Amino acid sequence: MDASEMNTSISFEIPLDEEKTRSPRTPRATHLLGSPNRSVLCETDLAERLGKADQRRCNVLEETRTRNAQVVRKVMTVREQKVQELLNRSTDMLVNIEEDQARKAQRRQQAIEEKINLAKKEARPNLIIYLPFLSLRKWNPELMRQIYEDMSNKENKRRSYIQGIVEHCQHEVAKVGQVRSRRSMNGSVSN
Repeated sequence: MDASEMNTSISFEIPLDEEKTRSPRTPRATHLLGSPNRSVLCETDLAERLGKADQRRCNVLEETRTRNAQVVRKVMTVREQKVQELLNRSTDMLVNIEEDQARKAQRRQQAIEEKINLAKKEARPNLIIYLPFLSLRKWNPELMRQIYEDMSNKENKRRSYIQGIVEHCQHEVAKVGQVRSRRSMNGSVSN
């Protein structure tokens, strides 16, 4: 192809009828507008159709509102059930932990008493054997002091561990309570 063939331009002339531009009505539209009976029928038909369309729209909106309200109620009940289950589970866990810690404390106390009794039983024969080497006043209180220190250290560690668990559970219960109150406030605001 030549460059001269690509640069050619073509123009078309479209004649405009001034009468058609002044009145864009078709002959059928002129006939319909000229008939008074037809225009009254069109207005009543149009009003009836608009009324029916408005009624359908109102019905659809009402159905949508009721469906949405049902869905919201269902979601709220499910949410409340889940929150209640979580609270129940948290309180059950807290009660179980407290009971378990009480049993462990009782077992530890029994173990301490058994160790003390065993130490007393062992100390008496050993005192007789080591009496020339140690004085009775110095050896027996030292052993008891070591036993009490060891047991008190273990008891302090156990108490701090229990306290940490209890604080964690109480924190979780408080968080769930805050979420519940916030959601109940959001639910009352949206209604």
